[in-house]
Amino acid sequence: MRQKVINRISTDDKFREKMSKVNKSFSVEFDGTANYNFRIENGNIGEIMEGKKDADIAISVDSETFRKILSNETDAMSAYFEKKLRIKASLMDKLLLSDIFK
Repeated sequence: MRQKVINRISTDDKFREKMSKVNKSFSVEFDGTANYNFRIENGNIGEIMEGKKDADIAISVDSETFRKILSNETDAMSAYFEKKLRIKASLMDKLLLSDIFK
């Protein structure tokens, strides 16, 4: 995901502008066991760290669904409505996340 967002920031001016205003913490849980966290500050994605932390945007997903989202075999909205992707965040942060997963 990190590399996909970095690539998009470098090639999409509109997305880069939008992300330049983002200052959010993220927590991702895979398969209910593996936890990672990172921050996006002013469009820069920080180092991905292991461990669970309180975050502005908390994501819970199984590894297979996440792989399919990243490879565009499925989209995040479908996974969310099928309850394969769970997100704890404000509505605005969910919309931001939807844009990131595009």
